[in-house]
Amino acid sequence: MKINAKGRIQHIDIKVAGQPAGSLNKNSQFEFTYHSDASNSISVTMPLSTRHYQSGSLFPIFEMNIPEGYVRYRITERLRKRIKVDDMLFLSLQGAGGIGCLSYETPDIEQEEVAGEKLSEILAWQGKDDLFEELINKYLLHSTLSGVQPKVLVPEYNDKQKGAFVLPSLIVKTSDENYPELAINEYICMSLAKACQIETPEFWLSDNHQMFVMRRFDLTAEGHCIGMEDMAVLQGKSTDHKYQGSYESIGKALNLYSSTPKEDIETFFKMVVLSCMVGNGDGHLKNFAMLYNDPDDMRLSPLYDVVNTQIYVPNDTLALNLAKSKDFPDRRRIITFSESLEIKNGDNLLDELEVQVRDELDKLSDYTKLMSHDIKASILKNLHLVTTRTAIKTRTARKHTKHKN
Repeated sequence: MKINAKGRIQHIDIKVAGQPAGSLNKNSQFEFTYHSDASNSISVTMPLSTRHYQSGSLFPIFEMNIPEGYVRYRITERLRKRIKVDDMLFLSLQGAGGIGCLSYETPDIEQEEVAGEKLSEILAWQGKDDLFEELINKYLLHSTLSGVQPKVLVPEYNDKQKGAFVLPSLIVKTSDENYPELAINEYICMSLAKACQIETPEFWLSDNHQMFVMRRFDLTAEGHCIGMEDMAVLQGKSTDHKYQGSYESIGKALNLYSSTPKEDIETFFKMVVLSCMVGNGDGHLKNFAMLYNDPDDMRLSPLYDVVNTQIYVPNDTLALNLAKSKDFPDRRRIITFSESLEIKNGDNLLDELEVQVRDELDKLSDYTKLMSHDIKASILKNLHLVTTRTAIKTRTARKHTKHKN
């Protein structure tokens, strides 16, 4: 990568699905201006009807893919001596390879073409060297991902695309010392979701159990982008506020934006219940999203980023409020939640999910045994909490005595 900027990046040209849309500038404020001939909006929250936007902080649609945690630290350490590391730099690094249909162009950053990696070789890696570290060193500056977990976007090698720009289509994740065996953890939880007929991306666990790999769902088989906006963006919230709000508010957003709200809300209900069953305390606003080719035809995205957090933080809570509480819910609160979403068969859906999770959990015993934490016991404990019917308390009849006259 070649850096041409002196000091910091102040101007970026924005495209939507490869078509020029406008320009983003950073001086005392962030300013985005649509081109006079722009035909596509950058977000359903920033319509073309308003041509100029100003904000003291980065607009949520641009902030969506800004890295946090591990990736942010690694990029900062790599580049801080060469250029000011800020949000404008992170956007520039995305280029055309970021999640969704927005691309970022600036003469200040020149990216080199890369051939990519074969998925089969990533999964089969048994070498002495740390493959994830090699992938980080090779692809860290070619795009960015949100989230705190160690992860990197990797182009998948394709014989048919020789000589062409290859979009990074694989997301490779690993564990760290604070969250050991996270790759196995995510593989187990995503397998449970898949068994419940909840749509998921394609995903794999490497043979050495060190890496969880998933294929991006915002790209078609031909490599064309699909628009994507997470619930933080759709609610106008920054990444700092991703834990503020409720699952009910996501249901309202689905009613507002989805072209098939009834279907998507039922799927969303199943996603949240599954998340509670597996002990996931990180189902925040950025971990639910909508996809679209046309803003008038938006749909709920597949489920992603689901792990059991309770094995690392035993007293963990939900990321968002559910039925006015962040405590992991019992059956009563789940049914209250279903009623708030106007789902009439919440009881039946809950019972079906319980059977599917229990059956698949038994089939995953080879993976649950690989973990030093007893993830199976943790999930079974949550299943009991979420599904057990509480006996209805009845008042003891009062005894009446006859009074003698």
